Amino acid sequence: MDLYLVRHGETESNKEKRYKGWTESPLSPKGISQAEKAGLFLGGKNIEGLYCSDLQRTLNTARIIGSCCGIKPVASQLLREIHFGQWEGLTYREIEAGWGNQVRYWLDDPFKRSAPGGETMEKVRARMLSFITKLNEQFPEQQRVVLVSHGGSIRVLLHHVLGFDRKNFWEIDIDNASISLITRENEKVKVVYYNRVDHLEAGVKEEGG
Repeated sequence: MDLYLVRHGETESNKEKRYKGWTESPLSPKGISQAEKAGLFLGGKNIEGLYCSDLQRTLNTARIIGSCCGIKPVASQLLREIHFGQWEGLTYREIEAGWGNQVRYWLDDPFKRSAPGGETMEKVRARMLSFITKLNEQFPEQQRVVLVSHGGSIRVLLHHVLGFDRKNFWEIDIDNASISLITRENEKVKVVYYNRVDHLEAGVKEEGG
């Protein structure tokens, strides 16, 4: 299975650098354009499955992509962003003002620590892998599948496949509407590329092969 991981297009909250988590935030005009360009890139890939988080920013991104691929998205809560608990909707400075060094403490080890009332990144990893296991059963051959999710959720999945140390977690950048590709062949899983954004430029470039 070739699995294309797409982060949703830019939202109004992304522009304000807010930790939205499970809180809804609409796509910005730029985000809609980004989703369209991601759709153009994926439209010729013979996509056989399209899945997304059930939050509106991912669902709307997936619908735009689906219109280019001729397929309707299937939504799942398992593909949601990390839940930020009491920090939902706040900026880093606002969190720091209310909780002091607790946000830095979380950033040092998000796998074991969480925002007050939120999730650990370990829990996000577990639910993402649970979903991928089901996909592997549904698409046992070399089919091409698109998964539209969030920055944190995609990052933790790539981090797992790449086998990075936990201290390197934040080194993986996942931009809005970026595309990453994971492939599975003969039980071997590898990251072909991640955070690809060249399709967002004026001309959409085709990938080789």
